[in-house]
Amino acid sequence: MYTVSDLDNDLSTLESHGAKVFTVGYSWLGRPIKGVFKGATDGPQILVQGAIHAREWITAQLSVLLFERYSGKCGLWCIPMSNPDGAMLAQLGLDSVGDPEIRDFLYKINGYSSDFSLWKANGRAVDLNVNFNALWGTGVNNVTYPAPGNYIGPYPFSESESTALAQFTDKVRPRYTVSYHARGRVIYYGFNGQNPDPSIPPLASSVTGYPAYTSESSAGGYKDWFVLTTNRAGLTIEVGSEGTPYQDLQKELPSMLRQNDGLLDALSVEAGEK
Repeated sequence: MYTVSDLDNDLSTLESHGAKVFTVGYSWLGRPIKGVFKGATDGPQILVQGAIHAREWITAQLSVLLFERYSGKCGLWCIPMSNPDGAMLAQLGLDSVGDPEIRDFLYKINGYSSDFSLWKANGRAVDLNVNFNALWGTGVNNVTYPAPGNYIGPYPFSESESTALAQFTDKVRPRYTVSYHARGRVIYYGFNGQNPDPSIPPLASSVTGYPAYTSESSAGGYKDWFVLTTNRAGLTIEVGSEGTPYQDLQKELPSMLRQNDGLLDALSVEAGEK
Protein backbone atom coordinates (compact mmCIF):
# COMPACT_ATOMS: atom_id res chain seq x y z
CA MET A 1 0.00 0.00 0.00
CA TYR A 2 0.95 3.63 -0.37
CA THR A 3 -1.40 5.85 1.60
CA VAL A 4 -1.58 9.58 2.25
CA SER A 5 0.44 8.97 5.42
CA ASP A 6 3.14 7.17 3.46
CA LEU A 7 3.29 10.08 1.02
CA ASP A 8 3.52 12.59 3.88
CA ASN A 9 6.44 10.68 5.38
CA ASP A 10 8.28 10.63 2.05
CA LEU A 11 7.62 14.33 1.46
CA SER A 12 8.96 15.15 4.93
CA THR A 13 12.15 13.27 4.10
CA LEU A 14 12.51 15.09 0.79
CA GLU A 15 11.92 18.41 2.56
CA SER A 16 14.64 17.63 5.07
CA HIS A 17 16.98 17.18 2.10
CA GLY A 18 16.18 20.62 0.69
CA ALA A 19 13.09 20.11 -1.48
CA LYS A 20 10.12 22.46 -1.19
CA VAL A 21 6.79 20.88 -0.16
CA PHE A 22 3.57 22.75 -0.93
CA THR A 23 -0.18 22.29 -1.34
CA VAL A 24 -1.94 23.00 -4.64
CA GLY A 25 -5.49 22.56 -3.34
CA TYR A 26 -7.84 20.22 -1.53
CA SER A 27 -9.87 17.17 -2.46
CA TRP A 28 -13.63 17.00 -2.12
CA LEU A 29 -13.25 15.30 1.26
CA GLY A 30 -10.78 17.96 2.40
CA ARG A 31 -7.48 16.16 1.97
CA PRO A 32 -4.57 18.38 0.85
CA ILE A 33 -3.21 17.76 -2.63
CA LYS A 34 0.50 18.06 -1.97
CA GLY A 35 3.44 18.68 -4.23
CA VAL A 36 7.20 18.88 -4.04
CA PHE A 37 9.73 20.96 -5.99
CA LYS A 38 13.44 21.14 -6.57
CA GLY A 39 15.73 22.86 -9.04
CA ALA A 40 15.72 26.35 -10.53
CA THR A 41 12.53 28.41 -10.70
CA ASP A 42 13.80 30.34 -13.71
CA GLY A 43 14.11 28.74 -17.13
CA PRO A 44 12.17 25.69 -18.38
CA GLN A 45 10.07 23.74 -15.91
CA ILE A 46 8.81 20.12 -15.88
CA LEU A 47 5.67 18.93 -14.11
CA VAL A 48 5.02 15.31 -13.12
CA GLN A 49 1.74 14.07 -11.67
CA GLY A 50 0.53 10.67 -10.56
CA ALA A 51 -2.41 8.80 -9.07
CA ILE A 52 -5.14 10.81 -10.74
CA HIS A 53 -6.88 7.44 -11.04
CA ALA A 54 -7.53 5.88 -7.65
CA ARG A 55 -6.61 2.28 -8.43
CA GLU A 56 -3.30 3.46 -9.93
CA TRP A 57 -2.00 4.65 -6.54
CA ILE A 58 1.34 2.94 -7.22
CA THR A 59 2.19 5.83 -9.54
CA ALA A 60 2.28 8.15 -6.52
CA GLN A 61 5.11 6.15 -5.01
CA LEU A 62 6.85 5.88 -8.38
CA SER A 63 6.61 9.66 -8.90
CA VAL A 64 8.25 10.32 -5.54
CA LEU A 65 11.10 7.92 -6.27
CA LEU A 66 11.69 9.45 -9.70
CA PHE A 67 11.66 12.93 -8.17
CA GLU A 68 14.24 11.83 -5.63
CA ARG A 69 16.55 10.57 -8.38
CA TYR A 70 16.19 13.60 -10.64
CA SER A 71 19.39 15.60 -11.15
CA GLY A 72 18.50 17.80 -14.12
CA LYS A 73 18.85 21.57 -14.32
CA CYS A 74 15.19 22.38 -15.03
CA GLY A 75 12.85 23.03 -12.15
CA LEU A 76 10.90 19.85 -11.35
CA TRP A 77 7.41 20.05 -9.89
CA CYS A 78 5.77 16.82 -8.75
CA ILE A 79 2.17 16.22 -7.66
CA PRO A 80 2.43 12.55 -6.65
CA MET A 81 -1.19 11.93 -5.59
CA SER A 82 -3.61 14.11 -7.56
CA ASN A 83 -6.60 12.11 -6.28
CA PRO A 84 -5.99 11.44 -2.57
CA ASP A 85 -9.61 10.55 -1.74
CA GLY A 86 -9.74 7.98 -4.52
CA ALA A 87 -6.32 6.54 -3.74
CA MET A 88 -7.34 5.99 -0.13
CA LEU A 89 -10.68 4.50 -1.15
CA ALA A 90 -9.02 2.04 -3.55
CA GLN A 91 -6.66 0.84 -0.82
CA LEU A 92 -8.67 1.10 2.41
CA GLY A 93 -12.23 0.98 1.15
CA LEU A 94 -15.05 2.71 2.98
CA ASP A 95 -12.95 2.88 6.16
CA SER A 96 -11.24 5.86 4.51
CA VAL A 97 -14.51 7.84 4.42
CA GLY A 98 -15.89 9.38 7.60
CA ASP A 99 -19.30 10.65 6.52
CA PRO A 100 -21.97 7.89 6.67
CA GLU A 101 -24.02 9.41 3.84
CA ILE A 102 -20.98 9.55 1.56
CA ARG A 103 -20.10 5.95 2.49
CA ASP A 104 -23.63 4.86 1.57
CA PHE A 105 -23.43 6.74 -1.74
CA LEU A 106 -20.09 5.21 -2.68
CA TYR A 107 -21.20 1.73 -1.63
CA LYS A 108 -24.21 2.03 -3.94
CA ILE A 109 -22.16 3.38 -6.85
CA ASN A 110 -19.71 0.50 -6.39
CA GLY A 111 -22.49 -2.03 -6.94
CA TYR A 112 -22.96 -2.65 -3.20
CA SER A 113 -19.46 -4.09 -3.03
CA SER A 114 -16.91 -3.30 -0.32
CA ASP A 115 -14.04 -4.02 -2.74
CA PHE A 116 -12.89 -0.68 -4.18
CA SER A 117 -9.60 -1.96 -5.64
CA LEU A 118 -10.80 -1.20 -9.20
CA TRP A 119 -12.15 2.26 -8.37
CA LYS A 120 -10.82 5.02 -10.67
CA ALA A 121 -12.83 8.06 -9.61
CA ASN A 122 -12.60 10.60 -6.81
CA GLY A 123 -14.79 10.76 -3.70
CA ARG A 124 -17.73 12.09 -5.70
CA ALA A 125 -17.57 9.22 -8.23
CA VAL A 126 -16.18 11.53 -10.94
CA ASP A 127 -13.27 10.30 -13.04
CA LEU A 128 -10.86 13.23 -12.78
CA ASN A 129 -9.02 12.30 -15.97
CA VAL A 130 -12.11 12.94 -18.09
CA ASN A 131 -13.09 16.13 -16.25
CA PHE A 132 -10.73 18.55 -18.01
CA ASN A 133 -11.92 20.98 -20.66
CA ALA A 134 -10.48 19.21 -23.71
CA LEU A 135 -13.31 18.02 -25.97
CA TRP A 136 -15.00 17.15 -22.69
CA GLY A 137 -17.59 14.40 -22.92
CA THR A 138 -16.53 13.05 -26.32
CA GLY A 139 -14.33 10.13 -25.24
CA VAL A 140 -15.45 6.70 -26.40
CA ASN A 141 -15.71 5.31 -22.85
CA ASN A 142 -17.28 8.36 -21.20
CA VAL A 143 -20.41 7.99 -19.07
CA THR A 144 -22.75 10.71 -17.83
CA TYR A 145 -23.68 9.35 -14.40
CA PRO A 146 -21.68 8.72 -11.19
CA ALA A 147 -19.62 5.55 -11.58
CA PRO A 148 -16.42 3.87 -10.36
CA GLY A 149 -14.75 5.15 -13.55
CA ASN A 150 -15.29 7.20 -16.72
CA TYR A 151 -17.92 9.61 -15.34
CA ILE A 152 -17.16 12.99 -16.88
CA GLY A 153 -18.83 15.03 -14.13
CA PRO A 154 -21.62 17.58 -14.55
CA TYR A 155 -19.35 20.03 -16.39
CA PRO A 156 -15.62 20.53 -17.12
CA PHE A 157 -13.59 21.27 -14.00
CA SER A 158 -16.53 20.46 -11.75
CA GLU A 159 -14.09 18.84 -9.31
CA SER A 160 -11.79 20.61 -6.89
CA GLU A 161 -8.95 18.21 -7.75
CA SER A 162 -8.99 18.80 -11.53
CA THR A 163 -9.40 22.53 -10.99
CA ALA A 164 -6.44 22.67 -8.60
CA LEU A 165 -4.20 20.73 -10.98
CA ALA A 166 -5.14 22.92 -13.94
CA GLN A 167 -4.66 26.17 -12.04
CA PHE A 168 -1.31 25.07 -10.72
CA THR A 169 -0.19 24.04 -14.22
CA ASP A 170 -1.20 27.47 -15.53
CA LYS A 171 0.88 29.04 -12.76
CA VAL A 172 4.01 26.95 -13.38
CA ARG A 173 3.73 26.99 -17.20
CA PRO A 174 5.84 23.82 -17.64
CA ARG A 175 7.66 23.03 -20.86
CA TYR A 176 6.68 19.35 -20.51
CA THR A 177 4.22 17.39 -18.39
CA VAL A 178 4.43 13.70 -17.55
CA SER A 179 1.34 11.91 -16.21
CA TYR A 180 1.93 8.49 -14.72
CA HIS A 181 -0.83 5.89 -15.05
CA ALA A 182 -1.07 2.10 -14.84
CA ARG A 183 -1.07 -0.38 -16.66
CA GLY A 184 0.40 -1.42 -20.01
CA ARG A 185 3.98 -0.14 -20.44
CA VAL A 186 3.05 2.28 -23.19
CA ILE A 187 3.31 6.03 -23.85
CA TYR A 188 0.53 8.22 -25.24
CA TYR A 189 1.22 11.64 -26.66
CA GLY A 190 -0.50 14.46 -28.54
CA PHE A 191 -4.19 15.27 -28.71
CA ASN A 192 -6.75 15.90 -31.43
CA GLY A 193 -4.10 15.89 -34.15
CA GLN A 194 -1.66 18.08 -32.21
CA ASN A 195 1.89 16.84 -31.59
CA PRO A 196 3.62 20.02 -30.43
CA ASP A 197 7.14 18.66 -30.05
CA PRO A 198 7.72 15.57 -32.24
CA SER A 199 11.12 14.88 -30.67
CA ILE A 200 9.68 14.13 -27.23
CA PRO A 201 7.71 10.88 -27.78
CA PRO A 202 10.63 9.01 -29.40
CA LEU A 203 12.95 10.35 -26.69
CA ALA A 204 10.65 9.01 -23.96
CA SER A 205 10.30 5.73 -25.82
CA SER A 206 14.06 5.31 -26.16
CA VAL A 207 14.62 5.87 -22.42
CA THR A 208 11.78 3.69 -21.13
CA GLY A 209 11.60 1.06 -23.82
CA TYR A 210 7.84 1.64 -24.04
CA PRO A 211 6.23 2.12 -27.47
CA ALA A 212 4.68 5.53 -28.09
CA TYR A 213 1.28 6.09 -29.70
CA THR A 214 -0.92 9.07 -30.40
CA SER A 215 -4.06 9.39 -28.30
CA GLU A 216 -6.95 8.51 -30.61
CA SER A 217 -10.04 7.99 -28.48
CA SER A 218 -9.44 9.90 -25.24
CA ALA A 219 -10.87 13.26 -24.28
CA GLY A 220 -11.06 15.38 -21.17
CA GLY A 221 -7.77 14.15 -19.72
CA TYR A 222 -5.06 16.22 -18.06
CA LYS A 223 -2.57 15.52 -20.83
CA ASP A 224 -5.25 16.27 -23.44
CA TRP A 225 -6.02 19.62 -21.84
CA PHE A 226 -2.35 20.55 -21.47
CA VAL A 227 -1.54 19.83 -25.12
CA LEU A 228 -4.69 21.55 -26.37
CA THR A 229 -4.32 24.73 -24.33
CA THR A 230 -0.53 25.23 -24.37
CA ASN A 231 0.58 23.55 -27.59
CA ARG A 232 3.39 21.96 -25.57
CA ALA A 233 4.34 18.32 -25.19
CA GLY A 234 2.52 16.24 -22.60
CA LEU A 235 3.01 12.53 -22.05
CA THR A 236 0.80 9.90 -20.46
CA ILE A 237 2.95 6.95 -19.41
CA GLU A 238 1.32 3.67 -18.44
CA VAL A 239 3.55 1.56 -16.17
CA GLY A 240 3.25 -2.03 -15.00
CA SER A 241 2.29 -5.28 -16.65
CA GLU A 242 -1.15 -5.37 -18.25
CA GLY A 243 -2.15 -8.58 -16.49
CA THR A 244 -1.06 -7.66 -12.97
CA PRO A 245 -3.90 -6.77 -10.57
CA TYR A 246 -3.73 -3.13 -9.51
CA GLN A 247 -3.31 -4.03 -5.85
CA ASP A 248 -0.26 -6.15 -6.76
CA LEU A 249 1.56 -3.58 -8.89
CA GLN A 250 3.78 -2.57 -5.99
CA LYS A 251 5.70 -5.79 -6.58
CA GLU A 252 6.73 -4.37 -9.97
CA LEU A 253 7.94 -1.06 -8.55
CA PRO A 254 11.65 -1.91 -9.01
CA SER A 255 11.16 -2.60 -12.72
CA MET A 256 8.99 0.51 -13.14
CA LEU A 257 11.71 2.58 -11.54
CA ARG A 258 14.43 1.01 -13.64
CA GLN A 259 12.52 1.59 -16.88
CA ASN A 260 11.62 5.22 -16.11
CA ASP A 261 14.74 6.33 -14.29
CA GLY A 262 16.53 8.93 -16.38
CA LEU A 263 13.49 10.11 -18.34
CA LEU A 264 13.07 13.35 -16.39
CA ASP A 265 16.79 14.11 -16.72
CA ALA A 266 16.55 13.48 -20.48
CA LEU A 267 13.60 15.88 -20.71
CA SER A 268 15.61 18.47 -18.78
CA VAL A 269 18.47 18.18 -21.27
CA GLU A 270 16.04 18.44 -24.17
CA ALA A 271 14.38 21.55 -22.67
CA GLY A 272 17.74 23.21 -22.18
CA GLU A 273 18.66 22.72 -25.83
CA LYS A 274 15.57 24.49 -27.21
